[in-house]
Amino acid sequence: MYIIIIGGGGTGTALAKVLESENNEIVIVEKDEEQAKELAESMDALVIHGDGSDSQILKDAGIEHADAVVILTREDNTNLTICQMIKKFDVKRIVARVNDPSKKELYIGLEITAAISPISAVTSYFKNAIMHGSSRSMFSIGKGQAEIIELEFKNEKLDGRMIKDIDIPSGAIIGAISRNGEIIIAKRKEILKKNDLLTVITKTDVSKDVITILRGGE
Repeated sequence: MYIIIIGGGGTGTALAKVLESENNEIVIVEKDEEQAKELAESMDALVIHGDGSDSQILKDAGIEHADAVVILTREDNTNLTICQMIKKFDVKRIVARVNDPSKKELYIGLEITAAISPISAVTSYFKNAIMHGSSRSMFSIGKGQAEIIELEFKNEKLDGRMIKDIDIPSGAIIGAISRNGEIIIAKRKEILKKNDLLTVITKTDVSKDVITILRGGE
């Protein structure tokens, strides 16, 4: 894939390295001249010094044939502006960083591929580590009203039962099962086995009950 990353800070650099290692073609647009120079010297990716909200800079970066664009500046107004500009170039995948979680709805209104809030994600990880131990919250959604949780199924009393026969709260649903390296879409008649890694979508107010049931009250 041809991927443009706008914002070459810590997150942008780490992401670029991972994507580059998977044989994607990466272009980084960085506004700070010194940072751009350091990136150009330390990475194989093409680094362009410039403002990602400048249409000419976007064209220089190859926006017209980009498969995806990731927008990672620390200013939401800048990110929103760039999202609007990029949509005019018919890029299939647009992913943006949300710096202020309260502004996430503005990104969603643009109908981009994904709007990710590092603050919300980190908050969910820490909260879940405190409240639930080994289970972990992957994403907080719906302004914190729901979350996606990953946890190990340890309830021996429910081992071997179909999902439809497990009485979890109505505000939760098991979405996927990871078993021996295989991902299984969790249909109602799918049988759960001890030590399955479950991905669960749950309303926040019932998440504790869901975890207690699936982990056996540990």
